[in-house]
Amino acid sequence: MKVKDEFCLKVDELIKYSRIPGHLHSATRENDHKALWLVEGFSIIIKKEQVMGVVSVWLCDNPDKPAEYDFVVREILYRFDNAWKIREISRRHKLPNEYITDIQRPPSSNVSIRKFFLDIYFDDFGTYRNVYHTLGGVYLQFGNMPFKLRKQLKNHFLLGFVPFGGDIYEFFAPLRDEIKLLERGIMISTNTGEYWVVGGVGCVTADLPQGNDLAGVKRHGANFGCRACFAHRERSTDNRFDYLTNARFSHLSDNQYAKAATLSTITARERYATEYGISLNPQPFEGLAWDRHIQTPHDAYHAMGGKTRRLLDETFNLLTSSGESEWLHHWKLIEKPPRWSKLPNPILHRQSFMFSDIFRLAMLMPFILRRFLTWRLMKKDLLESIQRRLNLPRIEQVPLKVIQVWVTEAKALKLVFSVTLSSNDFQALIKALKEQSRILLEVSSN
Repeated sequence: MKVKDEFCLKVDELIKYSRIPGHLHSATRENDHKALWLVEGFSIIIKKEQVMGVVSVWLCDNPDKPAEYDFVVREILYRFDNAWKIREISRRHKLPNEYITDIQRPPSSNVSIRKFFLDIYFDDFGTYRNVYHTLGGVYLQFGNMPFKLRKQLKNHFLLGFVPFGGDIYEFFAPLRDEIKLLERGIMISTNTGEYWVVGGVGCVTADLPQGNDLAGVKRHGANFGCRACFAHRERSTDNRFDYLTNARFSHLSDNQYAKAATLSTITARERYATEYGISLNPQPFEGLAWDRHIQTPHDAYHAMGGKTRRLLDETFNLLTSSGESEWLHHWKLIEKPPRWSKLPNPILHRQSFMFSDIFRLAMLMPFILRRFLTWRLMKKDLLESIQRRLNLPRIEQVPLKVIQVWVTEAKALKLVFSVTLSSNDFQALIKALKEQSRILLEVSSN
């Protein structure tokens, strides 16, 4: 990586037994004199002049065991929920050079090599508001572009539309075949000479249902419907669930798909698929050199937009008719940036709002609610229900909890959609999301 115009190495640290936390000490680990522990999540930057030499280290989940090695790594040391923990080295995300092996070299060593990666976006949308028959849009962008170019609409290329009920495996087949050719490399002649061009999938962004289809995981309503980890749906709101140890790893998923294919009956295959939350349908990007779990991240725009819209629904549902009138009165009076487009009545027409409108409304919600919200403007049965669940001594405290939900939502949205995100910002985002999750679980009746 480049740091201040200087090429440096970003590495994960390997430590000896004496440096692992005391509660993880054991006789078995102490007697393994060649053992090192890989520290995850705390990468360090090394300058080239700081490199002293080469050390042979065998990651024991790698089947190609070297004849001689200086050290061996069998476990990963990581931090979760403010505590140091250990998991097996096999439960790690492999490096690209470990699963990208079919590489074709340029015909001549004098040919310049150019590399790029593709960002693919796939989502369903209603052709007219919220009609049931949706249309899937597939877009492509070159991820190597600078940010100022990537955010321009002209640099988002439409690949096509998937009609309602269409087969996405069939739709992606031509694109998949072309990407496989790019992965091996092709020769391109230009006005400035010949270049050996190599490309591949960088990121596939999609909403929950489509993203799970692309990653080969059952949809999010299943018992194990998360495409990133094995959280059971009953533990989806459990902040103590160790999603790092229980993450989905692409090489382990490959073994699960292979095992399912060997089962003799449909019933056995379906039972196995339910146990691991994998989809038996053909995967659109099967055969490509990519990590299906890392490279299909959850779409922050959809995730935060859908959650914010649901919060609006629940908040307006708390208000009496007088409360709604008061909200509209203060909505009209509150100061708004002049560049914002004029929005219709949010109480009646918010279902037709774009996510950008929803986010703007979310920024104003804490201020609007602070100006008028009292317990007298909230429905009595819901008010008393929240008071009982939170064990609040006074009913006047309930509106403050509702306002607190919107304060945490506004803070989280501000951090999620920052143009740049430092390590401190990332920690602040984690803290804000955990705080919001805690408050929502307290306030929510479901």
